[in-house]
Amino acid sequence: MVATPQSPSDTAPAPGSGPIADDGALADLRMTGPLARPAGDLPGARSAMSSKERNLRLLGYRYAVVIALAVFVVGFSLLLPTTFFTLGNFRTIVSSQAVLMILALGLTLPLTTGEFDLSIGSMLGCGAVLTAFFTGQLDWPLAVVVVATILVGLIAGALNGLFVVRIGVNAFIATLGTSTILTGLTLAVSGGQILNSVSQPLVDFVQYQIFGLAVPVYLAFALALVLWYVYEHTPTGRNLFFVGEGREAARLAGLGVNRLRFGAFLGSGAISATAGILTAGQLGAADPSVGPSFLLPSYAAAFLGAATIKPGRFNSWGTVVALYLLVTGVTGLELLGTSSWVQEMFNGAALLVAVTFARFVARDQAA
Repeated sequence: MVATPQSPSDTAPAPGSGPIADDGALADLRMTGPLARPAGDLPGARSAMSSKERNLRLLGYRYAVVIALAVFVVGFSLLLPTTFFTLGNFRTIVSSQAVLMILALGLTLPLTTGEFDLSIGSMLGCGAVLTAFFTGQLDWPLAVVVVATILVGLIAGALNGLFVVRIGVNAFIATLGTSTILTGLTLAVSGGQILNSVSQPLVDFVQYQIFGLAVPVYLAFALALVLWYVYEHTPTGRNLFFVGEGREAARLAGLGVNRLRFGAFLGSGAISATAGILTAGQLGAADPSVGPSFLLPSYAAAFLGAATIKPGRFNSWGTVVALYLLVTGVTGLELLGTSSWVQEMFNGAALLVAVTFARFVARDQAA
């Protein structure tokens, strides 16, 4: 699903003005080519049966992760009725992973265009440290701190876009380099020490609870709603997906391919920096080593999310469901007494399963 980076011309008309700005035309393009099945190649009854079986199979793919989440919840609730099946535990699961949800949702932006961004974890850690440094050491107003930190995220995204989109460096290499730069900046600012100088108003805001859930939870679901609307109901969202599915075809169809890819990196950087701000407020401190631990679960949630709700496409609600499947599994296993290393193994296995599952979905859709 991820295309090899190219450097197509960016002189085409603006997104949404090309001939594939609507779903109907996009569907027509997808029906052409070597995978298109000639009409009448099967008898009517056999063709109808094949279509019905395929639809049932795709329906199973679409809700497999949702069903797995329900099975996890029911299973752990039966095994651990006094520890897992409690209101407090469910609130903890939902609230503790809000920042990770924001990071994973931001990651879907470059992924939809066929690019990877390995700098998101380091940007989160850098954002947290910069927030603590600006408020505690420099005593900047909180509003200025938020703007400055998000600006650093935009600069990191622009750096990724410059090397990947404009110069044509492989996204793995470019974003890994940016990640290393951000890690160095984080260590330089923090001195390798945990900073406890986070602004108290930020801590109060992030830790404030509404109906038992902290503010980041509502921000995370608001972001999921915004991205869902963009992906499903705007020409820009549809064009992002089309760029990821075929960059050269999108360019020939009149899309500003480079602008869309560059904008996706900018969005990912800004959202990652915002996640860092929320992490500092959530913990009341900034740990310079916290960022990288968010990278694997973010990718696992995004790729597993691409196998549900909208199989074969990165989507916001699939990412949300996948994230809570991962968190529920890890929480249940830890409550059963497994060691702490099970989280890394579970997330890694989930990422492998997600990529494999997506491959089967794509094969069935092409059949």
